[in-house]
Amino acid sequence: MRITVVMNEKAGTLAGADAGAVANGVRTAFAHAGHTVNMVLTRPRAMTDALRKVFTTQPDVVVIGGGDGTLNGALNLMGGAPVALGVLPLGTMNLTARDLGLPLDPVAAAKVLARGDIAPVDVASVGDIRFLHAAVLGFYPWMVLDRERARRRKGLAKWPAMFRAGWRALFRRHELEVEVMVDTDTGETVRITTPLLVVANNRFVDGTGPVPTRASLADGELAVYVAETRGPLALLRLAFAVAAGHWETAPGIHFAACRSLTVATKRRRLRIAIDGELMHLTPPLRFRLEHRRLNMLMPAAGSRLAG
Repeated sequence: MRITVVMNEKAGTLAGADAGAVANGVRTAFAHAGHTVNMVLTRPRAMTDALRKVFTTQPDVVVIGGGDGTLNGALNLMGGAPVALGVLPLGTMNLTARDLGLPLDPVAAAKVLARGDIAPVDVASVGDIRFLHAAVLGFYPWMVLDRERARRRKGLAKWPAMFRAGWRALFRRHELEVEVMVDTDTGETVRITTPLLVVANNRFVDGTGPVPTRASLADGELAVYVAETRGPLALLRLAFAVAAGHWETAPGIHFAACRSLTVATKRRRLRIAIDGELMHLTPPLRFRLEHRRLNMLMPAAGSRLAG
């Protein structure tokens, strides 16, 4: 296959590493498996332009070396380009890479992908913004905002800044008054005040720990998690339940599976985290699922994740 690897040389896991050496290791891994490899090593500010240029060349696969936000950027830039996407875990959470069962070392991940398969996966969207993992409303987007402020102003690393933001979030009001209209057989509409609303591209496995993990990337459903709880103590209990991975069984969390839903509110704008990236959108928010719409390069043994 003709594979182009676009790598963010300032990605989180490359801090203090030799980006050139990692890039050479990745190139060698794909080349040894018989692929034609083009490496593009770029800075974050040039990533968008680099991706646009790569998609016009239409290789068989574009492998993104970066975090979930970088992968999301590629997904929203590719349009209808007839290429498959792959990912090398170079971010902080690497949620999609974990779901695919990839090693977290980028060179080891490249060796696995080099002998992998291309299979279709689901893509979710809110409005015209597509996403692979999840869109989150409520206290989590505020935590992302507070984390980035702490990193800029106090020089904190990403994880310490996130723990600080999580503690501070307990003592702020994050409740949203929303109307959730779920497109199911019952056509259910729920009016609820919530500190956390998650729309995931396929459901999380319950009880897997603090990193939300999906068993399948192509089950054809949006998984909707809505918390109904108020006050610092209730929010703390919710945080512990979510940290343990109890998404469907935690007290106070309502779950629904659907193919589309609408979230309405009286607010003019909503802060939302989409695949970990902070955005502001104008409600109502219309979510939908595109079943098996994206081809992805994944581990051969992990192709079961495509259904």
